[in-house]
Amino acid sequence: MDNLNPEITRLFAAKEARRQRLARLSYAEKVKAVVQLQRMVAPLLRQRGRHVRVWELDEARS
Repeated sequence: MDNLNPEITRLFAAKEARRQRLARLSYAEKVKAVVQLQRMVAPLLRQRGRHVRVWELDEARS
């Protein structure tokens, strides 16, 4: 990896830092992230004819 372009090295470091940050999230925060991803992709999948059900979260309990 010593011969990599500095930009590629920076990207790998940023990717690892993000992975570590996500790993430190609580279980509840990870579930919220999954639900957010579901909300983002649902319209695209519905346009493709897929049945999509986004998880419901009880925000008051968070």
